[in-house]
Amino acid sequence: MIALDRRTFIQISLGSAAVGLLSQCQSSDPVPALRFAVASDGHLGEPNTPSDTYYTDLVAALTGLHQNSPLDFVVINGDLIHTGNNGLLPAAKAYLDKLPVGYYVTRGNHDQVSLTTWQQLWGYPTNHVVELPKATLVLLDTSDETGAYLCGDAVWLRKAMATVRTGIPVFLFMHIPFIHNAQGTDVCGDIINVLNDFPAIRAVFHGHDHTKDMGLFYGQAALLFDAHFGSSWGTAYRGYRVVEQHDSNLSTYQYDYVNQKQINSMTF
Repeated sequence: MIALDRRTFIQISLGSAAVGLLSQCQSSDPVPALRFAVASDGHLGEPNTPSDTYYTDLVAALTGLHQNSPLDFVVINGDLIHTGNNGLLPAAKAYLDKLPVGYYVTRGNHDQVSLTTWQQLWGYPTNHVVELPKATLVLLDTSDETGAYLCGDAVWLRKAMATVRTGIPVFLFMHIPFIHNAQGTDVCGDIINVLNDFPAIRAVFHGHDHTKDMGLFYGQAALLFDAHFGSSWGTAYRGYRVVEQHDSNLSTYQYDYVNQKQINSMTF
């Protein structure tokens, strides 16, 4: 494990909204230049859970969100299914295809299918760059067919970052966090080095740990944890994250779509 300086990360936990780094999203511009949603950990097929309902609820919530204020895209950040069953992943895709806007997915440790199966189903590999008009999305694989906890391919990431457009925000999506957490993963020094060398990465999005919906800072990048929208454990609510850009400022919050309330807000 790589030791991190205390100043490197500033952790903001649930209930610490009074900390100065968190602020309510306030903008005089009612129409964001960019707006997207992120959700993770649907765990379709988990025994003794209404996992199909979790998916239909998410699709309905994001559809309502889009109708109220349009989204540019959605990302589902890993653990789409609960086990590596090839029949479950197409079922998850069938639900997500009902979203009213384009979406992208990453592979989580529960999505235990081969690279070939993944490519055939989604039309792109587990490591993939998406260049959209207003943002570049980098989807980084952090697992494999066996469900191992991996750091992600830092060599591939570095090459990808060397070719992205300048002047457009880059968002990195990786299911398993690259910093040590309660799930036993170690700090991924090679990924940290890429973040240090490419400040264009404005935010890194993580799933995996259903109990975390907080934000961390590393340099200019926000490290954001998105709790869960399915499964039998984690935060007391199921929800998604919204990210908006107003001029050069980015803001984000978690949203509990069952009780219709924001959980945290943060600007970065």
